Amino acid sequence: MSVVTMNDPDDPVLLSPGQLVSSSKLSKNLGAYLDKTRKRPIFVTRGQEVEAVLININEYRELLLEEQRVEELFHAVLAIRRLVEHTKTPKSLVDMDDVLKRFGVTRTELEGMPDDAVDG
Repeated sequence: MSVVTMNDPDDPVLLSPGQLVSSSKLSKNLGAYLDKTRKRPIFVTRGQEVEAVLININEYRELLLEEQRVEELFHAVLAIRRLVEHTKTPKSLVDMDDVLKRFGVTRTELEGMPDDAVDG
């Protein structure tokens, strides 16, 4: 099997020829390649292109957790950024009473509504 080269120099995927397997060879020896994923990912080729990556379930779980951490960090940074922007702006926040007045609702009426009506 020839080594598959990546055309994009910014591609972060680094692989060795030992990690490459053709889709037809994978289908014939799936169990053996599943065992190999305990040590490192397996890159599945079709023709001369890498089409997929076979990874261990624990590694996949770690990737999902890392994605969640990155997303939470992004939201935290976004919240801090908005807070900083708000402190730089003289514009005040909207007052709850002004919102209620605009929609013709009093605080007493709002408190008397069932929870499912308020939640939407």
